[in-house]
Amino acid sequence: MTFMKTFFAFLIFAFALQSCSTTNVMHDYDKTVNFEKYNTYHLFDIDEPVLSNQDKEIIISQLNDTLQSYGLKEKLIPKFEIIVIPEFYQVLKNSPSVNVGFGGASGNFGYGASVPISGQTKDKFSLTIEFVDALTKSLFWQAVVEVPTSKLLSDRKENPIVYAQMISDALKKYPGFYPALLEE
Repeated sequence: MTFMKTFFAFLIFAFALQSCSTTNVMHDYDKTVNFEKYNTYHLFDIDEPVLSNQDKEIIISQLNDTLQSYGLKEKLIPKFEIIVIPEFYQVLKNSPSVNVGFGGASGNFGYGASVPISGQTKDKFSLTIEFVDALTKSLFWQAVVEVPTSKLLSDRKENPIVYAQMISDALKKYPGFYPALLEE
């Protein structure tokens, strides 16, 4: 009986752990760029209609605050420009399938079947942050941060916290703030 209680407790824990989705962060940058020269920036307004004006202002404000805390300055004629692209989308979950197989021996009998179980979708929100050289217009750094949409829609009062965490996660790997990342 103790084994059954432990087993069911483990199953409940496993399902709870699986249902908690984490933030996914992807970075890419040009390894030939001298990041020290990029000390001034201009942040473009978010033009995408997927967010409310209040959410757009929160993202812009928090991104400005974070960049300035690292010593960067916002200027009208900057060294680099920042483009922010928010997006809502759906991802198809991996769906299990039912497989059936029969065998045979020297009578050469065989049979196989596979019945896929329809997949479910997960709603996601991503924030893409791009740093573009102001003179050459070439992209030199990009981060994409995605979270489950439920993090934004469950309690709208928590959105500033979610956006702040997304921006923080995105900038954690910016080589201009952490030169040691260039050596990795």
